[in-house]
Amino acid sequence: MNRPFFYAAPLLAVVLFLLAPLADAHAAGSVLAVYNSGQAQVTESRVVTLPQGAAAVVFTDIPTTIDASSIRATAPDMTVEDIQYAYKPITAGNLLDAYLGKELSVILPDPSDANARILRKAKLLANADRPIFAMGKEVYVGSYEALLLPEMPKGLDAEPTLTLTTRSSVAGRKNVALSYLMGGLSWSADYNLTVTQSGKAADLDAWATVDNRSDHAFSGADLRLVAGDVQRAAAPKMLMRANAVMAEGMAMDSAPAPASEEAFSQYHVYDPGRYVSIPASGSKQVGLFSSANIPVKTELSSRFRSTPNQRAGKISQSVESALLITNTKENNLGKPMPAGIVRVFMPDSGGTKLLAGEAHIGHVAEGEDVRLVIGRSFDVNVERVQTSFQRIGKNAAEVGWRITVRNGSAESKDIKLMDAMSGQWTVLNADTPYMAKDAGTIEFDLKGVAPSAGKEGKVINYTVRFEY
Repeated sequence: MNRPFFYAAPLLAVVLFLLAPLADAHAAGSVLAVYNSGQAQVTESRVVTLPQGAAAVVFTDIPTTIDASSIRATAPDMTVEDIQYAYKPITAGNLLDAYLGKELSVILPDPSDANARILRKAKLLANADRPIFAMGKEVYVGSYEALLLPEMPKGLDAEPTLTLTTRSSVAGRKNVALSYLMGGLSWSADYNLTVTQSGKAADLDAWATVDNRSDHAFSGADLRLVAGDVQRAAAPKMLMRANAVMAEGMAMDSAPAPASEEAFSQYHVYDPGRYVSIPASGSKQVGLFSSANIPVKTELSSRFRSTPNQRAGKISQSVESALLITNTKENNLGKPMPAGIVRVFMPDSGGTKLLAGEAHIGHVAEGEDVRLVIGRSFDVNVERVQTSFQRIGKNAAEVGWRITVRNGSAESKDIKLMDAMSGQWTVLNADTPYMAKDAGTIEFDLKGVAPSAGKEGKVINYTVRFEY
């Protein structure tokens, strides 16, 4: 896909050289690859005018969350001899560190009047966990109202600077390709799954939410979204400013413009196919894909862990409500689904789409099943009572259970009961068919449990022997 070449607004970038006059510099677009893991790779073009020979190229408009060890710069007929990244922000701690061993003015509470303040001259002795002052022959460790510094100390930076020491064989304007890794940028998928009135199909809209907490804006970036878990070596923690996120909300009924997708190594890369601007502190939603008329199934299930212990009284079990989807082309889907949140909407009797629940999913490859647990059933409940307990020898016990399933709705319901067993176990008897799901679980698959309407409901009795 061809994109038009464009120039961004001029940067505060200066080219300071050793043997030639001052020249201009500005930026010309960027490629931004954002990863799920909270990092991004930036590749941008910075246009400079260089003299022949040595020069020091100083760039500003650099992210504070940059990984300085990853910075690389190239240009035709130019070599880079060294790269220097400098940023010591103006903070209270850094200001005080600059005045260690020096005298400042300290505003203190007046010990003789709780409502009054006094101004004292003091020498700053230390600034580790808190400032410590020398006032004459006394050392003061305590609270203070404010500190007055005589002037702004040198060596603190309002913004980061990147300095390239370059050597050019030919003078003139050059496109310097600048690339680096940075923190504070991440993305995740957000899905809207809207179930039809029949409850047997749904439409899926997938969005990518790019979250920027780096305080560095990107205007008209050529965006790439990399889905997958990329391994990186442990590194010193980068500075990150945790600002509030300002999300651009999308209407539930608005379908996203599709992004192109391709496999990359063991990951997937999404390209929106257009330039995207991302605020310095906020989020931007970008369309990934839409799929219509996806078959869905509703599953009610209840889980319990059975142990060789004696239990008394009734035990209530929650009943999960889940939607099941198979990610295949035959089901009108068949797309890699990056990790994120799926919000499920269902229509009421009047057709109004209401939130029925939401669930987190991991990365879902094509062909895999998706199980979305969206809540608990209001009408169906499961209760059990231990009907017998007998210790058999030192390391064995037989336990009997009665499980009662009640359906308070007006329609018959299917429900799966899954009992996880501990240790070595054998089902001695059961009045309802079951299947062994695995080495530690049995499942009762109950079809068409009729409405209870005051009746006892569906009852299951079984006995299991544990050996441990």
